[in-house]
Amino acid sequence: MANTIRTFVALPVPDAVSELLKQIQDRLRSSRTNIRWVPVTNIHLTLKFLGDIDVSTLPATRAQMDAAARSIVPFTLTAKGAGVFPHLRQARVLWVGITGDIDQLGLLHNTLESEFVSLGFKRDRRPFQAHLTIGRARQRPDSKVLGALLEPLKDVSSEPFRIDQIRLYQSVLKPSGAEYKMLHAAPLAAGTRMKI
Repeated sequence: MANTIRTFVALPVPDAVSELLKQIQDRLRSSRTNIRWVPVTNIHLTLKFLGDIDVSTLPATRAQMDAAARSIVPFTLTAKGAGVFPHLRQARVLWVGITGDIDQLGLLHNTLESEFVSLGFKRDRRPFQAHLTIGRARQRPDSKVLGALLEPLKDVSSEPFRIDQIRLYQSVLKPSGAEYKMLHAAPLAAGTRMKI
């Protein structure tokens, strides 16, 4: 049987942003909705879920990440607002939004997609929506209650934070929840901002 590991590529979240996410979770937790909250240490901005990959492909995976990262200069993002996917009446995922240099983030995502397609990975079918998942509904919450809780959070935002690397993580699924282990960090390039 092949030796596989479950992996994804993501942007790390700085401690100051994690603290804001914890405050948002605490505020929403008071509603007693049946939500499974993501531990703040596990919250990240996913760029590409790779799924189960053979460990023998890790060197090529790291090389493609490095190639993508070298073509993008560091940029700045901000965590702002809170919402749900797909919508309030059928809320399954609670998230905090991302603003800032979204063009550069989109360029980074598209560059990664192209690099990984060349390795045989499928391109994501859904459009990329930058967000930080903070919780998942165990059952459908009351949309009016949830909407009332989210409304005051629409303008809550973090300080801007700098993105200067992308990371490859291994996800180990355990009964207590997923545990993430960083396998590789690829620094973004320095230099002139690239245009889309």
